[in-house]
Amino acid sequence: MVINMKRLLVLTLALLPALAAHAGRITLPLTDEQETDNAKICIYSNANFTETVTIRPSEQCKYTRTFEEE
Repeated sequence: MVINMKRLLVLTLALLPALAAHAGRITLPLTDEQETDNAKICIYSNANFTETVTIRPSEQCKYTRTFEEE
């Protein structure tokens, strides 16, 4: 039992750097689109974050998008 706990602890500690590398990123779903004469605005949000991306009118908004947290 003690050996299994040690292995679990070592495995957890080995995975922490990989988890921390993605800590500054957030993936948001597309919640709204707005079109103007010369651009399309894609709005991505969840309960905590809202981000907007402006693209050409001929392009499609991605269903989800990943952003860097600041």
